[in-house]
Order: sequence, then C-alpha cells, then structure tokens
Amino acid sequence: MRQVEFIEQFLSKSDKEIVKFSREYGIDLTLEEVQRLRPLSEQASITWLFTGIPNSFLRDVESIIGKKKLKRLLRYLESY
Repeated sequence: MRQVEFIEQFLSKSDKEIVKFSREYGIDLTLEEVQRLRPLSEQASITWLFTGIPNSFLRDVESIIGKKKLKRLLRYLESY
C-alpha cells in the first residue's frame, strides 16, 4: 500500500531523505515544502485508507506544495 509506505517514509526519514524519496517518485518536493508538511503528516490516519483523505487536509497540502505537485502526489498514492 503506497499510502502507508509514503506516510511511514515521511514520519521516519529526515527532511533531506524525504526530498530524495519524493524525487524518485516524480513529486519533487523542496526542503522547505517538506518542513512545512511535516506537522500535517502527524495528522494522517490509517482510517484514511478506507474513508479517503479529508478535503480540508488536501487543501492544506495544496496551499504548501501547489496544485500540480498535489495532483502528482495523489496519482502516485492512488496508482497502487
């Protein structure tokens, strides 16, 4: 499950490792974006696998990384 893998990576890796990880999957997050996303990642819930990611959370992420990167991220998460 890519969603779980991505969240685990985000919670367990350093900011620089996350930047590298995101590049490997075509999302290309910057160090600043990762640092701003980290507090949001702590809100993630395993129940989102069943209920979907809340729109309010997606709006918060979009305000940090922009619409284009959010779409790439969602495509990556949904492709598995």
